[in-house]
Amino acid sequence: MANAQESTQTVTSSTSEAFHPWAAPAEEVARAASVDLRAGLSSSDAARRMEQHGPNRLREAQGRTPLQMFLSQFADLVVWLLLAAALLSTLIGEWADAVLIGLIVVANAIIGFLQEWKAEKAIAALKQLSQPVARVWRDGHLQEVSATDVVPGDLIELITGSRVPADSRLVEVVDLQTDEAPLTGESLPIDKSIVAEPPETPLPDRTCMVYAGTAVTTGHGRAIVIATGMATELGKIAHLLEQADAGQTPLQQRLASLSRKLAVVVITTAVVVFAAGVLRENISDWDQALLTHMLLTAVSLAVATIPEGLPAVITVALARGSQQMASRRALIRRLAAVETLGSVDVICSDKTGTLTEGRMSVSEIVPYRADRDDFAEQLLRGAVLCNNAEISPTGDVVGAPTEAALLRSAIAHELDPRTLRHEWPREDELPFSSERKRMTTLHRSPSDGWIAFTKGAVEGILERCTAAGIGHAAEQLDDAARKKWLDEAERLAMRGRRVLAVAARKWNSESLPDDAEAVERDLGLLGLIAIVDPVRREVTDAIRRCQSAGIRPVMITGDHPSTARAIADDLGLMRDGDRLLIGVDLDRMSHDQLAEAVPTVAVYARVSPEHKLRIVRALQATGTVTAMTGDGVNDAPALKQADVGVAMGITGTDGSKEAAAMVLADDNFATIVAAIEEGRVVYDNIRKFVRFLLTSNAVEILVLFFAIVLGWPLPLLPAQILWINLVTDGLPALALGYEPAEPDVMRRRPVLRDDSLLGGTAWQIGWPSVFMAVTCLALFRFGLSGGLADPSEGYSRTLVFFTLVASQLFFALAVRSPTQTIFTLGQWSNWRLAGAVVMGLALQLLVVYVPELQSWFHTVALSPRDLGLAVLTSLGLFACVEAGKLATRRSHDN
Repeated sequence: MANAQESTQTVTSSTSEAFHPWAAPAEEVARAASVDLRAGLSSSDAARRMEQHGPNRLREAQGRTPLQMFLSQFADLVVWLLLAAALLSTLIGEWADAVLIGLIVVANAIIGFLQEWKAEKAIAALKQLSQPVARVWRDGHLQEVSATDVVPGDLIELITGSRVPADSRLVEVVDLQTDEAPLTGESLPIDKSIVAEPPETPLPDRTCMVYAGTAVTTGHGRAIVIATGMATELGKIAHLLEQADAGQTPLQQRLASLSRKLAVVVITTAVVVFAAGVLRENISDWDQALLTHMLLTAVSLAVATIPEGLPAVITVALARGSQQMASRRALIRRLAAVETLGSVDVICSDKTGTLTEGRMSVSEIVPYRADRDDFAEQLLRGAVLCNNAEISPTGDVVGAPTEAALLRSAIAHELDPRTLRHEWPREDELPFSSERKRMTTLHRSPSDGWIAFTKGAVEGILERCTAAGIGHAAEQLDDAARKKWLDEAERLAMRGRRVLAVAARKWNSESLPDDAEAVERDLGLLGLIAIVDPVRREVTDAIRRCQSAGIRPVMITGDHPSTARAIADDLGLMRDGDRLLIGVDLDRMSHDQLAEAVPTVAVYARVSPEHKLRIVRALQATGTVTAMTGDGVNDAPALKQADVGVAMGITGTDGSKEAAAMVLADDNFATIVAAIEEGRVVYDNIRKFVRFLLTSNAVEILVLFFAIVLGWPLPLLPAQILWINLVTDGLPALALGYEPAEPDVMRRRPVLRDDSLLGGTAWQIGWPSVFMAVTCLALFRFGLSGGLADPSEGYSRTLVFFTLVASQLFFALAVRSPTQTIFTLGQWSNWRLAGAVVMGLALQLLVVYVPELQSWFHTVALSPRDLGLAVLTSLGLFACVEAGKLATRRSHDN
């Protein structure tokens, strides 16, 4: 039933598929819709169409149930490893570990569920864009109905401030302009007409059409509904949003890879340690106690191998990163996006409001005589008087974007619009229309007679000018001078400016001219005014930072190519070899061709929502980690598809915010760059504590494995292994997530999507593990041979136990930075880690010297001399790592 409705929700369903409402005369569209252009539909006809097509609303997303979303959080290998560890801990009687691991798994599942549940509300947010009430002609009468009751063929009435309820073909317009930014990204209101366009006309240029979700800014009109519900352009976006899927984040992919490797290590460790322990004994000595002891040892070591604190540590690091980003005006909706930002290598940014201020502003004033300031004042005076923008009681300028910009410019030049309008009262107006492309107002002059001010499109105004200037300073405007002005307008337009001409004419008579056409003849040109949505001042520097960090910024906009190129040039966005691609060219490309082209395209202009989604997918196909910004409903599918969707907090629609992973509180591109910096810090810290955790766990494996192979007594017992795991996987690992940024964090290239969390750290994990293992084994052998105060096995084991914990705690201080020593960083610059090390050492001393704890962990008190030996030995690895940093820095300096 749903598919049948979708296929019939347009008035052209019974006609040829080649029928395009924007390419046909209004009368032909009315015949195809079977609607009377004066009376509209009858109530009975509207009821039949409602039964056939269904309500005018977007389809509900067919998402998973909350239970399905929650259960899906457990479909991950690392989660299964943790659950296996919990089960093994239960089998060996370590209930505390089992409960802790279980709580970690459930907590992470709840966090993931909440994030996903919010993300699936995107379609619901799209529905809010529908206008609740529509004005329609039914049975020859204008009436208000719910927007959901609008049907194909309805004749709707549009007025200033109303939202268009459905895709419609205009049949009557009076100065009608619509804001299509939420749908197309076009920054300026669009002039509408009833003139048919060629069939191949792209959506942003179809001036005889209005679309669901857009708003009427000025004027009024009448239109025939041609599509409702899911058949509208808004509905097509909802389709795209359902299909969009960003897949796993880079962090999720890296953790999955790490989990697979850990699974192999866990199983291999347990099997090898158990087999080696049993095989080294004489077969005749096998007994149940020995088998149980070795099984407990193998299982304990296997549990210790799994860094069960890793999910919790990562969650804490991501949460801390999201707090840091919030302080920099970037609000994170999904925690995984924090780390993903650190891997971003392409930022696809909307232009309006993100790269630019999102507010029109006068950039240049070109009076007809540049040598005198009074002519510039005369030009601005005309722009203020021929203007319908107003100053609100709060002092804000309100009105159409272009006219508001003119008023703000006059105020900046110390002209008071209220005073001017009082001194030059308006007596009449010839309003702007899309056909005339000009506006004229008539005023009584403060001195004598009348004066008319006209503003509008340059070419049309110049055709009506016979002079430059008015009064005694006027100069004749010949063809050569006219061409000079046209060339100047073209120069400004090529820089992405919207250019207006302002002209005037005086009369000395007591009454107004009877002929309105005569008012706009024999005008005197006052000059040109260039208007632009200016680039944000901080964005240029942010783009340079992106480029130095190996991140490629890309502009995607619905604006005209010349405007897009001009903004790109102002920003330094395009480099040698970069190019601009427009929507019609993109339509001709296959997916493979687009994927081949995207690495060299810096600007996309005149794009549709489908184009944005295709661009993101093409970039992802090349292996890039892509961030996509947007504010309109047209951006929602691409925001959801992107690795990091970034919505505008101020100008963004609900649909874009719900589809995005991050929301900019200030709509500023520079904030994205700041968030990427924080993301890189988070990723660095994740790699630091992964290195720390895996190094610590590897030491335990090596110590036990080689002791068993060599036929020595076990240097560590199961309870001691679990204690080491708890102490080293706990507070120190969490504290590493609070490390501040490295000095070169934004001078490195991004981490590649397929890079492993262990990439480049295998050696950094390997040699410290071997160093600590060899040190501990040497101490153990030294103790057994009588070198310690007590030659007993328990005493030597206690010394190894203390040394191993202390070595790992000091090693945590060394992994804070791969290049900076602790003396450069400052011992207390990460006070949480310093506190965790002190606390860990204190707890270890309690385990060694408190009698009640000695019985639990099978320890004995160490003599002061042997305790000093353990401390000095545990500092050895820390000293080697720090010395290596100094040697590396000196070699680089030389």
